[in-house]
Amino acid sequence: MKKNLAIKIILLTLILLAIIFSLFKEPNKKFFQNKKTKILIVAGHEPKAGGADEFKTIKERDLNLQLSNDLQDILSANPNLEIIIARDNNGWNPDLKNYVETSSTTIMEWASAMKNKMIGKVDSGEIELIDPNMKHNNAATNAVLYLFGTNKWIEKNNIDLVLHVHFNSNPKINGKPVFHGYCMYIPEHQYSNSSSSRIFANYLNTEISKIEKPSNMLQEKDLIIEDQELIATGVYDTLKVPVVVIEYAYIYEPMMLSSSTRNSFIEYAASSTAIAIEKYIASELKK
Repeated sequence: MKKNLAIKIILLTLILLAIIFSLFKEPNKKFFQNKKTKILIVAGHEPKAGGADEFKTIKERDLNLQLSNDLQDILSANPNLEIIIARDNNGWNPDLKNYVETSSTTIMEWASAMKNKMIGKVDSGEIELIDPNMKHNNAATNAVLYLFGTNKWIEKNNIDLVLHVHFNSNPKINGKPVFHGYCMYIPEHQYSNSSSSRIFANYLNTEISKIEKPSNMLQEKDLIIEDQELIATGVYDTLKVPVVVIEYAYIYEPMMLSSSTRNSFIEYAASSTAIAIEKYIASELKK
């Protein structure tokens, strides 16, 4: 009797194990098929703070936010995407803000360690320092903290794709606004996320070129510009995911000067960007 009961228990156990195995024999594949792609949109510059360009009454940081909000609205309609914005009309993303303000020492120690690691690679000849064609303004201390903090937060939150939204303004010639067009910045080719970022930038370039001219500024002639020093694109190799910093247009271009044409351009830019992002994800991230 006991022997028969033991046999029944063993058989039931084997059947149960077989059912479990059949359900979970490909867990990773099923997980990744159903996993939402997490996209972080960063409206350039700090909320209600300096560091952004202005022309007459037009403020770059406001344009950045407007385009980011429009882009979020479009992409949020896709159930396969999780859209996160770094700041909105109320200020910083609360989770990002809390992380930066409670972990400032950890963030800057991490950035310092990554810098020292990069210096070691330069000293050993593994990495070559590249002098950028475009000189960038030095960021304020708080901006540096938030930029590095964002990179660390991206790592902690398993973000898949990052887009920094900007508009251009300087320089001018003899004080006159003479430049026009868009350009993009990606990590320099020696960084670990450079190749994936360039592929992402190519998709953006295809769509943005339909609504705006390429930049006519000599230093931006490549359109997709590799940069080794921008924190946003992962200086010291502080980012591992695809990232692009895009300058959609110069804020003093004719279509930017009146609210109606400016709003239309921003809507077109957001739509074109959304198309590029969805094509990139479908063709590259979901292979």
